[in-house]
Amino acid sequence: MALARHTRRLLLCASAVALLAACSTPPSRFYHLDAVAPDTAPSGAAPLRGAEAQRRVIGLEGVKVPGYLDRSELVMRAPGNRLVVREFDRWGGPLDEMVTRTLLRNLETDLSGTEVVGLPLQRDFPLSQVVEVTLDRFDAAEDGPAVLEARWRVFDQGGDRLRRLGHTAAQEPVSAAGDPGAVADALSRTLARLAQDIASALR
Repeated sequence: MALARHTRRLLLCASAVALLAACSTPPSRFYHLDAVAPDTAPSGAAPLRGAEAQRRVIGLEGVKVPGYLDRSELVMRAPGNRLVVREFDRWGGPLDEMVTRTLLRNLETDLSGTEVVGLPLQRDFPLSQVVEVTLDRFDAAEDGPAVLEARWRVFDQGGDRLRRLGHTAAQEPVSAAGDPGAVADALSRTLARLAQDIASALR
């Protein structure tokens, strides 16, 4: 009788352990975007001339991202016009803020000697030019490259006069197809190419 009770307890314990294991979820992984390192800046990024560069301050409005990316999880494309949300692969912060910050740092690298500030500013500050960017696409297919499609505008006179309309479409290979870390790295490189296009318009 005692042996039967003991066996029953063991079975109950084993069942509880199995149930807990089944209910546990894998830990989330977090990713970030990287700006181009200064020593890898494009060779064509000629610095502005001394006094002119000292006077120039460029304002960058917060980058707008498409609605399907307004979430913490990475989103990838799949066949059949499907979007796949990677539940346990997440951005390390709001994606629009991360994109804006990365693009700002890339522009600072490409426009040596020019100060680039994020908008809005808390204090009045004379701006030479203002840049607005809207992303229409910023993702990767599960077995394809990272793709960026963006529309951008450059304004002169502190943001009052439209100077240039532009569009950038960039693709970068993903070193390990479908790997979220490799996707984040490839997306970072597309942002560097976007910054190069905008910097060319600002020179």
